[in-house]
Amino acid sequence: MNGKKSVLSILMIGLAVLLAGCGSSAPPSNTPPPTGLKKRVLVSNQQPVASTGVVNIVDAQKDVLAAKAISASAPTKIVTAGGQTAILDSNVAQVSIFDNTQETVTFAPQLADIATDIVITPDGKTVWVAERNNGFVQAVDTATGIVTVSVPVPSVRRLVLSPNGSQLLAFSDNPQGLPGPNPQNPDAFKDAFFLIDTATAITTHQATPVRLSTGSVATGDQPFSAVFNNSETQAFILNCGSGCGGSNAGTPTQPSVQFVDFTNPAAPALGARTAVPAATTGLLNNGNLYIAGTTSPRAAVSPATGFLQVVSAASLTLAGPPVQITDGLHTFMVLTPTNRLYIGSQQCTPGPVQADNTRAGCLTIANITSPTAPTVTVPVESSFRQDFDVTAVQPISGRNVAYVVQGGELDFFDLSTDAVSTTITPIDIVGKAVGVVQIDP
Repeated sequence: MNGKKSVLSILMIGLAVLLAGCGSSAPPSNTPPPTGLKKRVLVSNQQPVASTGVVNIVDAQKDVLAAKAISASAPTKIVTAGGQTAILDSNVAQVSIFDNTQETVTFAPQLADIATDIVITPDGKTVWVAERNNGFVQAVDTATGIVTVSVPVPSVRRLVLSPNGSQLLAFSDNPQGLPGPNPQNPDAFKDAFFLIDTATAITTHQATPVRLSTGSVATGDQPFSAVFNNSETQAFILNCGSGCGGSNAGTPTQPSVQFVDFTNPAAPALGARTAVPAATTGLLNNGNLYIAGTTSPRAAVSPATGFLQVVSAASLTLAGPPVQITDGLHTFMVLTPTNRLYIGSQQCTPGPVQADNTRAGCLTIANITSPTAPTVTVPVESSFRQDFDVTAVQPISGRNVAYVVQGGELDFFDLSTDAVSTTITPIDIVGKAVGVVQIDP
């Protein structure tokens, strides 16, 4: 068994070296000079012309497009820190590293496969990439564009990084159905998420499975994502359960939130599960954990319904009744300075078309001024939009404005009215907007 592990480790190290040796592709040097803007926002834009993509630069003081744009294949999610920005590409197996000062892509390293998620360390030195189809999490050095780490994680889909970047949690598709690493240990990955120590991964090339089930039969918790508890080694695990097809011996598994302390990864401390209506995304604020998700279409009560549940972080007890929100797949929420949670979902059920050709979409705005009793607003959008998926939200610092990407368009929301601003001229995104991030303070 130990011999097999050693061989596996050697193979992984060899793969990492091979991938790093493939090098990184740098962009041409004849890039336009920096725009000189003081407050910039990047917007990923797919297929504006001839099936190519760009990342637009927006002047976030005047809410207008800059003349300069960055070429990309099919850019989606964008993350930034420490003066570096990483741009996920959904069409090719690479991630673009963008230098915020130079306003140019410095590296576009080749990955082992097309990425499904990315995160960046707070210092901006490392980008971690999830590659679902080949089952790897890879690390890219932003200073060199070299792939430095390759860690096998089966069917990895989502990544959650600790506040200081020392721990990385990786979540797979359908954890209850994951096969074990070998025939002698077939249950090792059932109901598990994976823990990667970012400091030691460069030498070990290993992830530690943290299994929520205690027996050989999977309980169907389906760990989907996590919220760190202002700690590097403690997190609230969001188990989507029946909302993601989880079941135990044919009985649907109740979605839940569960506290896990993985100070000792080999023997993590698992807390009790607290049942919630649904759980795919969450946010911690002032001692309250806000959890959102959509119930199973086959649920006995409120099937296929979106809910926001407030939970006390200290006791993991429900802090009030659940509040109905838009349905669909909820993957993020953002807190604004006005005590609003902007909760985005995709593949939601739009509301009926109104007389003015508007309808409710996939965005929910929850007012948490009263933390345990949120009130909800669902803004209306033009019924002529192709879709209503909400894919990114970025509050603009020092302003009462948030940039919201929904239905492939960029909307400017007034944080004081919880509606699209009536004083900002809309920008026509020629293509399909997906991600948005502010790169200046």
